[in-house]
Amino acid sequence: MKNSSLCIDKTTTLSRAAINTALFISILLQAFSSPGQSMPSPSWPAAARQGTIWFVRSDGGDRNQCTGTADSPYLGAGLQQNCAFSHPYYLFTNDTYGNREWLVHGGDTILIRGGPYRMGYKGPTAKDYWGSCPGDAYGCSMPPLPSGTADQPTRLLGADYAACQKKTQLFGGYALGAIVNLSGTRHAVVECLELTDHGQCSRGGDEANPSDRCKTDYPLSDFAGTAIITDAKTSDVLLRDLDIHGLTSRGILGPVGGTISADHVRIAFNGQSGWDLDDGRGTRSTPDALIKASYLTVEWNGCNEEYPIQHSLPARSCFDQDNGGYGDGVGTPDTPLNFTCDHCMFRYNTQDGLDLLHVSGSLLSVTDSTAYGNMGQQWKMGALKEVLFRNNVTLNNCARMQQSIQGTPPGYNHGLSLFCRAGGEGFTMAIRDGGEYILQNNTLAGYGATSYEINCSGTCSRASILFQNNLTVGFRDPRTGDWPAIFYSSGSSSVPFQARDHNLYFHMRTCPWGWTEHCIDPKLAGGPLAGDADQPNVLDSFDLRLSDVSPARNRGAIIPGLDHDHDGRARPLSKPPDIGAYQYR
Repeated sequence: MKNSSLCIDKTTTLSRAAINTALFISILLQAFSSPGQSMPSPSWPAAARQGTIWFVRSDGGDRNQCTGTADSPYLGAGLQQNCAFSHPYYLFTNDTYGNREWLVHGGDTILIRGGPYRMGYKGPTAKDYWGSCPGDAYGCSMPPLPSGTADQPTRLLGADYAACQKKTQLFGGYALGAIVNLSGTRHAVVECLELTDHGQCSRGGDEANPSDRCKTDYPLSDFAGTAIITDAKTSDVLLRDLDIHGLTSRGILGPVGGTISADHVRIAFNGQSGWDLDDGRGTRSTPDALIKASYLTVEWNGCNEEYPIQHSLPARSCFDQDNGGYGDGVGTPDTPLNFTCDHCMFRYNTQDGLDLLHVSGSLLSVTDSTAYGNMGQQWKMGALKEVLFRNNVTLNNCARMQQSIQGTPPGYNHGLSLFCRAGGEGFTMAIRDGGEYILQNNTLAGYGATSYEINCSGTCSRASILFQNNLTVGFRDPRTGDWPAIFYSSGSSSVPFQARDHNLYFHMRTCPWGWTEHCIDPKLAGGPLAGDADQPNVLDSFDLRLSDVSPARNRGAIIPGLDHDHDGRARPLSKPPDIGAYQYR
């Protein structure tokens, strides 16, 4: 179809829908920023500092030699000198048999210099214990970090936390269950740390090579299960500038009991999942639980990380559900959970990207975020109460990991076979009666049975969906040769759109037609769209931004408050914006 036949009404402003959209977004943002859920800044004026600052540095001493309250080395003589501890464990044990109690109090600060520091048993045999954990290599973690207050949180900091150009490494080993314990912790900051292990054995997946299996009896293999554990009492915690990678189980594990803020956190190459809110017992998070994520990257989970790292993408072996593995980027049990994600990335996880299928009745906001290469659905949402999904880019290339990927070791994918599981829809959402769902200015390209799967949970006659300014491009499925469908719904005779307009589609199985929706070549910056995905890497570097002749330019509905695009480029507020996640430069 030629551009001249495009008849989208530039002046439509959708009065009732626009008013409802603005009201809903206002309510959503208020819910996510209520006074009870605010987080203190990790920086503080010197005059306002209270509590003790504890120092850890490699040239410090033990509990007998040093007080731990001075940023100085132990000089080799005397007891209880004003110097730092040589290891974080001296903060909660003097290393005598059975001794386990924090010196740190709520509102104190722990500053860790140097490293890396081994967390867990000192060696692979039963006698290599710390005094805090005799006979329990798996439980040889720190006790739960003491809770602070809203005005004075407890802080666990890497030394360079102010700029965080270099993270302090804490590595778990010899079967350690968790590196950082936040069970029951309230009002705390964990910042500028690298949390990992120094092994490449695996406890998940059907390993072809028995030598890759972790040895779990003495002498132990040098591995750790999880970086951070939480529980249903963990709340008002800020995780900032963390690199969590290479654990045999999860990056972060456990339910939450309030607000958890994650800012510039990477969770990668963990053997069974990235951030799993299911503690294995199905413990639910509390109704007010909220994860506030910004610049969160969750990638390559379900993959065993090589050690030492030799490749730019060090996936030694990856496993999916059909091969004894589990690899959701983010997953949950049946639970309430409010979730907001801004500038997030979910990619190359061996199950779904962001999987909130088992969350119901809560609020969700995903903005300026990206998902691609995950083996199941890129985005997956349960019957939530309110959803705002805006300015997001989705590449639904769910069979991508079937082929080699530049930077990975040869044979990284020998344990993968369940590509595009559950139909491989790019976006899956359940809706409920009275629910409000806003999908605006998103770009989705790829293959799979359906681009958008929208299912009714219960009765949905009073559900409301705004689907506006979205750009959807299909590619032939490399497995079946079929074009993707646009929508699929179940549980209801029709999808309850309050407004569905100003959308463009191309290379879809069927084509809607109307005054404000069209199937037409969007003329993207990446060049002609042949629609072939026989080679799964076709989308790796394809530019989904608009070219200067794109018919998507200046053709969207005016959305109140939509002032920027996926890349942060300004959108016009008083004239029609571009369709899709990107505003033309």
